[in-house]
Formats: sequence, structure tokens, C-alpha cells
Amino acid sequence: MKKIYLSHFLNPDTPFYGGDGTFQFEMLRSMESGDSCNAALWSFPNHAGTHIDFPWHFCHNGRKLHDYSADFWNFCTVALVDLSEGKKLSEIGPQQMEDCRLPSSIELLLIKTGHGFLRAELSFWQDGPIFRPELADYLRESCPKLRAIGMDTISISSWRDRTTGREAHRAFLCGTPPILLIEDMDLTGLNRDSLLTTVTITPLLVYNADASPCTVIAEIYK
Repeated sequence: MKKIYLSHFLNPDTPFYGGDGTFQFEMLRSMESGDSCNAALWSFPNHAGTHIDFPWHFCHNGRKLHDYSADFWNFCTVALVDLSEGKKLSEIGPQQMEDCRLPSSIELLLIKTGHGFLRAELSFWQDGPIFRPELADYLRESCPKLRAIGMDTISISSWRDRTTGREAHRAFLCGTPPILLIEDMDLTGLNRDSLLTTVTITPLLVYNADASPCTVIAEIYK
């Protein structure tokens, strides 16, 4: 067994949806400058890098980060759908899932679109695939234990069609039960032959959060 990160490190090159965010890193104390220790100030939007969207992001009275217990973040049945081979997909909906034969018992679904390979380019946030709103109910019916999906795109809302993106967010986050969204994951090291056993997610704990950066660690067979 081997454990790997499925999340990106935050740094000044972190891409942001719409291109209008920044991760700022400022040294407050530096041993090189004669201080007794090193210390830094970090500043960034809460939808930074690999992060989780909670229902309150789009839903009135939706659940926030502090409404979830610690044991919620351990996923023991995980499936990966690898759509990165072949023709680039402009949309992802039920049609793309139908041939994947998803186990009904999964708690977490990871969707590798291949768009993550473009993370250093402007097209990463400008030209991502469109996630269809109807995918949410399709997954609820096919996988009734599903609690979250993760993807290697900056958001399920494509900059090319933000209206559909808002509808998709509401479909996943405001439906019953809510399906949380883990956006901008690092899935480059996984493929359709990868065997995942468990995934643990550790969000940055901030009270009243509608979203939070997170660390995702997966256990896989070597």
C-alpha cells in the first residue's frame, strides 16, 4: 500500500477561477535577516487550490464546514472515472457515466477529465468542461451512498457557461442529500488501473465556511 496526495500545494502560482485571485506569501520574521525564527503571513480566498464547496456556498440555510463531524471525512469506498484519454470532452453528464459501471456503494467519486494537465495555462480556468446539472440526480440514483465528488477542473462551473455552472452547483449542493464538491484536485498520478482503498480529506477548519482549502490523501495499491 502507498499513500499519495491528491491535492495541490498552495503557492503564488495557484490558478483562481476568473483569474482574479492570488495566494500571497509574506515573511514576517526571517532567520536570514537576523530574527530568531521564521514566520509568514498567508492571504488567499477560501476557494483556493484544492478546496471543498459546502452547501452554504449556493443554498440558503445550507450546511457549513462546522456542521460536519470529523468522521465524515474518511471515505472507504472510492471510485475513479478516467475520461482523460481520447477526445477532449466539452461536457460531462450522465451520458459519460453510463459506461463506467459505478458501484452503488461508493461514497466518493473522482472524475479525471485530463484538464488538470493544463493547470499552468490560462485555459485551465478559461475553457474547462461543463458539468451538467442533471449529473447530480443521476449520481444520487445510481450511488445512494455518495457523499462527495472530486475533479481535476478548477470548478464544476465552466467559465464558458457560468449559468449552467451555477445550476450545477445548486443541483449537487442543494439537493437531497447534498453531494459536496472537491474542486481542483491533483489526479495526474491516477489512471483507470489505479486501485484506491481509502481517501481522507482534511479541510482547513474555519467556522461558518462556505468553502475551505483541503488536503486529500489517498491510499492506493502500488
